Amino acid sequence: MTKSKLKTWLLMLPGAGTLLLLVLLPLSLLLLFSLITGNQISLSGSLSFRNYTNIFARGLFGPLMLKSLRMAFFVTFSSIVIGYPVAYGLAKVVRPKWRNFLLIMIIIPFFTSQLLLIYSLMVMLQSQGPIMSFLGLFGVDSTRSILYSNAAVFLVLFYQFLPYMVLVLYSSLLKIDDNIIFAAKSMGAGRVRIFLDIILPLTSPALLSGIVLVFIPVAGSFVESNLAGGTKGMLIGSLIDSNFSVSLNMGRGCALCVLFLLIMSVLTFLLQRAIRYIERRRL
Repeated sequence: MTKSKLKTWLLMLPGAGTLLLLVLLPLSLLLLFSLITGNQISLSGSLSFRNYTNIFARGLFGPLMLKSLRMAFFVTFSSIVIGYPVAYGLAKVVRPKWRNFLLIMIIIPFFTSQLLLIYSLMVMLQSQGPIMSFLGLFGVDSTRSILYSNAAVFLVLFYQFLPYMVLVLYSSLLKIDDNIIFAAKSMGAGRVRIFLDIILPLTSPALLSGIVLVFIPVAGSFVESNLAGGTKGMLIGSLIDSNFSVSLNMGRGCALCVLFLLIMSVLTFLLQRAIRYIERRRL
């Protein structure tokens, strides 16, 4: 081995060691513990796929996984629909002196504890709360509440993860030269044409990052569904959490995590391929 190659390997050693310690090792332990029955970490017993067979035999994983994916899709889609106009307005319409102020207003929720933010939204959504009292002015029964439902879980998750999509798209839109958009307008291109042929291809990497940042955490969320959704808003993350904290079945909980990670990895790969295909077709 030459001296230059030795230096390269030495420079890669800290990063590779960190990757091994924080990613590969935990994933390997997760896979190993998923083959252990019950809540015993001891490896003295035999390993088996009993946890996986029990999961599919119970029939809860499939419906809850589909429900979680639907929730993640609607939250991500809504974040894209709202996030693109907001990010474009911040990057191309708002004056620079107001831009920082508006960005701070978007980032402020990140400075708040997640539990405090969820409880604050629950107060807003409860019966005779601020939102229901306002809707009562238009004839809606203010004594009713959308808490402990799928709608409440959607609103809480949407409020939490919308800033991620806005900030990712904003950073990408800010890099687009205004002259490109101006040239397209001067050639007669409409807003839809400009978005599909210019903005979308140039921001597709940021869009992919935003989708990953929103879709995967929403699909695996459990705090929001447990607090704001109750039993009606239960998602796959709630089932995983209950196996660790309620039924104390670590093996089955790890098996659920492995299945969830496999499904999300496949979906992320397919999503990346789809975005790349759209980008090549547009360019």
